[in-house]
Amino acid sequence: MALTGAGSSAHVQRRTEQAEHLARTGQTDAAAELFRQLLAEDAGHWRAASFLALQALAHGDTAAALSLISQAWESQPGSALVAANRGRILMACGDKGGAIAALEDALALDPQFLPARLDVAQLLEAKGESQAANDHYRSALAQANGVQGLPPVLLSGLHHARESVQREDRALEAMLLQALAPLQAGKTAQETDRFRECFEIMMGRQRPQLPKAGFLYFPGLPALDFHPRELFPWAEALEARTDEIRAELLALLDEDEGRFIPYVQKELPSGGGASPWGALNHSTDWGVYFLHNQGEAVERNLMRCPATADALSRVPMVHIPGRGPSAFFSRLKPGAHIPPHHGATNTRLVAHLPLVVPPNCGLRVGNRTIQWRPGEVVVFDDTLEHEAWNRSNETRVVLIFDVWNPLLTAAERDMVAAVTAGYARFFPGKLHKVD
Repeated sequence: MALTGAGSSAHVQRRTEQAEHLARTGQTDAAAELFRQLLAEDAGHWRAASFLALQALAHGDTAAALSLISQAWESQPGSALVAANRGRILMACGDKGGAIAALEDALALDPQFLPARLDVAQLLEAKGESQAANDHYRSALAQANGVQGLPPVLLSGLHHARESVQREDRALEAMLLQALAPLQAGKTAQETDRFRECFEIMMGRQRPQLPKAGFLYFPGLPALDFHPRELFPWAEALEARTDEIRAELLALLDEDEGRFIPYVQKELPSGGGASPWGALNHSTDWGVYFLHNQGEAVERNLMRCPATADALSRVPMVHIPGRGPSAFFSRLKPGAHIPPHHGATNTRLVAHLPLVVPPNCGLRVGNRTIQWRPGEVVVFDDTLEHEAWNRSNETRVVLIFDVWNPLLTAAERDMVAAVTAGYARFFPGKLHKVD
């Protein structure tokens, strides 16, 4: 919307709009002539004074530019545009302090004024106030992130801003690493793992990973990605039976491969845009062979795998009518990728016993990525964002099952089980079909 300028008559309004149109379409001489007429008729016409000040600056007449912009600022001290133009003119006059103050005025009036933000940052940088400059540069980069069609002069300024911020980040990191070196000397990776993630988040290379439960969030439980091995005394006995379990799996793959069904069985809305699950929906690229499915034993499958059934019976899996346990062989075909997603509740954890693991397969939970090792149990909180992939040319298979979060008390488990079972009775739909 065009600015009205000084005066309120329709005639002045039309002439102001005409002058602005001439300026926008590159007819600067004609625009300047019309603005001079308007300013002669009304010394308070701040829009005319501001435009003519920039024209004077472009012609090297800094004294006239300064006089005209001061006239505009006196008439319209609440205009971010006039304040920014005043800053540019003061800069050209060599008054860097006054220019910084004027540009700060512009940003106080309009914090999203990107050219003013870059200008004041460059002035501060030239004065040697690099940290203050980088504060502005960071704001400018955040503001411009994802914006398309910026003019070349702003793109150049943003490129410089990015380089300046990166220099500061490198200097900061070098100083911090020097301070950390004696503290980390002799420490194992396990001892420094949590702090390493903290440091990466502080440096902006990773983001905080917060739980997002799709069904039931239990407060007060630590949001750990992979849980410490010592919390699961049953793991060693299960791992000792890896060879038996793998043998049963391989027999299934040879004789009963067709019993593996798609894990993702979603009714995706038509015309609702792409879903991250589209590639896996109703696809055996991620296929599963259920042994337990939401609290129901799949007897015919368990009979095919007696050693696996017996081993699972000795694990404290979640037992909730209509919901748990779930236990299955999970097969990921070559090239398959399970996209980032969150699980249902942090009251139970997801356990993996890796059985067939070719190279280039991985699991990311939060900010940590692991490579499965056959026969080594991993347990994680799937309410943290997680994903998995098979970038090999072979099939990957793990045994997956859910266990109670060991940090719940027995009474808490009972109450969680009661409300979850009640919810399942009220909403009895199954997440997965077995066939």
